[in-house]
Amino acid sequence: MKQPKKKQIVKGNKETPKNDKKNTKVVKKNIKRVARKHPQYGTSKLEEYFAETFLDKLKLEYVYQFEAKDIGRFYDFYIPKSNLLIEVDGDYWHGNTELYEEKDLKGFQKRAHRVDDYKNKWALLHGIPLIRFWEHDIRKNPEKVLKELKERLYIQDKQDEKKRRHRKILK
Repeated sequence: MKQPKKKQIVKGNKETPKNDKKNTKVVKKNIKRVARKHPQYGTSKLEEYFAETFLDKLKLEYVYQFEAKDIGRFYDFYIPKSNLLIEVDGDYWHGNTELYEEKDLKGFQKRAHRVDDYKNKWALLHGIPLIRFWEHDIRKNPEKVLKELKERLYIQDKQDEKKRRHRKILK
């Protein structure tokens, strides 16, 4: 009776038996991984876009992924000088009710609503103002977002400042 042949693993030009552990190597694919800011949730492209487009342009100091330790939740941004929290909500993942009907929301979207309410209450309880921006406003109406940020942070344009100085001189 013939013995069955051992399966061969092809590695380069050499053939080695499967049970020969010295010559076989486990080949791992090189996967490029993006370093994440928060180990559990990762970073959102929308959050990165928001930071680059608005916060960096306004030259604001901010904390990315600010943790509320007593509830174990993270806020997208915290502006320490103004004591302001900012949340950037994706239309799909947070179930924007302007775009999706309440009855059609999926389970994860309903959960996001509950978590958002919880985070809103925590901020209110601690006396920290919280602003939420929807994805469609960030991408399609950046002037509105910029205007609201400036109003909340008491940032004035240089042109507005010049106009005010001239008004003071004229009066």
